[in-house]
Amino acid sequence: MKLSSILSLVNQVEKSKFINAIDRICSDAVKHDRKIAAQLDKLDGQIKNASSTDITQLFKIVLPYFEKSVREQLAMLGAQATLLTNILSRDGNCIARINWVESLYANEWAVIDTRANELKSEIETVEEGDTFTDGKRLGIYHACLKEAYSNDERSNRESKITDDERGILNVLAKSLDVTADDQAGVEHLIDQTPKNGVQDALNELREIGLIFVSRKLQTVYVPDEIVNLLHRLQGKELADKHFLRILRTFSDAELSNILKNHRKKMRGIERKQKIQNIMKLGVSVSQVLQLDDLPLTL
Repeated sequence: MKLSSILSLVNQVEKSKFINAIDRICSDAVKHDRKIAAQLDKLDGQIKNASSTDITQLFKIVLPYFEKSVREQLAMLGAQATLLTNILSRDGNCIARINWVESLYANEWAVIDTRANELKSEIETVEEGDTFTDGKRLGIYHACLKEAYSNDERSNRESKITDDERGILNVLAKSLDVTADDQAGVEHLIDQTPKNGVQDALNELREIGLIFVSRKLQTVYVPDEIVNLLHRLQGKELADKHFLRILRTFSDAELSNILKNHRKKMRGIERKQKIQNIMKLGVSVSQVLQLDDLPLTL
């Protein structure tokens, strides 16, 4: 659903946090951005009283600033907010009842917790002198993520992974071929993703203008424009539904090859599960088409 449609659907209280977020960004950017200044002049500076169409137009202009702000704030909110945005930006989840979001979150949390325990065993069983095994590779990423998380303690600050640190860790993960599911698992070992408190986390996302929440309908709304923004932050080149269509054209051998290239289990798995497992890797469509889809050697 487009932003303009959601703004017309929700009441003033429900859209107030989004408007406040836009207002804050405009206040900072208006001094050096003529387009924002011109748009605010049209509204006489009264964003709160603007129509849905005017707010949508203003959002398009401030989008680069909004995206930068969201990137920084999501990094500070931590793993729970990241997990929720991953869920809410998937196809079919941009309009969802809160209890359904909680159910999806609980399922995802269980998967991450299980994978974290598996990774812990791999990392702890690495012996000195081992070659570049999976455990060694994951151990390097684990050590770097732990340092990024805990280095604030030396300055008597709360442990957090900043946006800059997250960017460096993402480059490291790509170089070591630590897939998205394993990144989440390793981070869970160091800073465990909260199992509960989903509604509080939704409120945090609402505060920074990412979602709208209808208390009366107990429903979360994520505009298409925000979904696209989240996909950019996640490094997605295509929406999941388009990536899924591409994977469905692959043969079983080609799907197995992709999993093999990322050291994932491929034998004894049904085709549908292979596709789901590839989707969880977090690899780009370009990588799958250019590098992963190589002849399978048996």
